[in-house]
Amino acid sequence: MTECVKLIDGLYTIKDTGEITSLHKRNPGKVISKRVDRAGYYTVRLSQAGVTKTYLLHRLLALNFIPNPENKPFVNHINGDKLDYRLCNLEWSTESENMQHAFATGLCKAPILNCKKVSDVATGKIFDSVMQAAKEKGIAYSTCKNYLRGRRKNKTCLRLR
Repeated sequence: MTECVKLIDGLYTIKDTGEITSLHKRNPGKVISKRVDRAGYYTVRLSQAGVTKTYLLHRLLALNFIPNPENKPFVNHINGDKLDYRLCNLEWSTESENMQHAFATGLCKAPILNCKKVSDVATGKIFDSVMQAAKEKGIAYSTCKNYLRGRRKNKTCLRLR
């Protein structure tokens, strides 16, 4: 059985399946289309008194159907699939729990530069970190990172190992 609740001062209804329907006078019963944003989440655009706002679909579902007794601020996709907004795949989490889950599921990866050694091709010297290479070469850490990532023309002989 599908549950349904009213959203935004009774202007929309949302079903536990993620379907949002308008109750506006101009278009009652119209199903609101969803889009995928740049971050890979489904969003919907809802308006009230002439002001339109974009909402994350999974967050609307969690706010309306998933209890949050600990008042946690983040909604986590349990299986790591941002497009899977089924209620059984959503849970409330803290920022810390959310980040730990992102690393555990591979959604977020540790930057390569933090775990690689750097070598100076000209001298053959090997540095244990980007920071150490930057200090010994007398260049800013951020500049050194940009050289190694290819974001800036590499004026040094430094290379990732």
